[in-house]
Amino acid sequence: MPRKLRSCPAGLVFHLCNRAARQIALFQNPFEYHQVLEVLREALNKFPVSLYAYCIMPNHWHLLVRAQRTNAISRFMHWFGTTHAARWRKFREAVGRGAVYQNRFRSHPVEGPLAFLKTAAYIERNALAAGLVSEASVWPWGSAHLGRDVPLAPWPHPRPSRWKQLLAHPLDKETLRQIHYAEISSLPFQAPPAESLESERKLRLVV
Repeated sequence: MPRKLRSCPAGLVFHLCNRAARQIALFQNPFEYHQVLEVLREALNKFPVSLYAYCIMPNHWHLLVRAQRTNAISRFMHWFGTTHAARWRKFREAVGRGAVYQNRFRSHPVEGPLAFLKTAAYIERNALAAGLVSEASVWPWGSAHLGRDVPLAPWPHPRPSRWKQLLAHPLDKETLRQIHYAEISSLPFQAPPAESLESERKLRLVV
């Protein structure tokens, strides 16, 4: 019996992520990174989904997207996941050797301009936070890289003029806690009303 499509209403921004099964390294060489990005480009051409930010890490990935139609994200992710897994198995000569991904993709809504900017920063500085590069824009497999070859949609909220400098700064522990909780619970991530104005003020000072 096919799984019920996950509810991802049109018009809402979602943070999506998935991890490799058995903690394997999904991407061990440039070809494997290029392969998953090629699948991502194909998926964006097939489904009405806007991509705002992404980062492909050695054993997981993050996407920041918005669907233009109801159920588009679920169909997009089903095609993306199954197609990438099939090509990965063929390249690794691992057909019939178990799951590629840990489980179904995780998703949670991102509500409001501040939450959008924080999530985009979290995604684009993922490799920097993991100590893989000295600055976010150096990681070739993420949207912060200037030489990216995956098309991004115009952001629904203004990008700070000094975004590159902003990515150099670690996100505060509370923001990280809230994002991680949203990832696990699938509940929306949004800036608490009481801190929104102060956080926006600090963001403007940084950028």
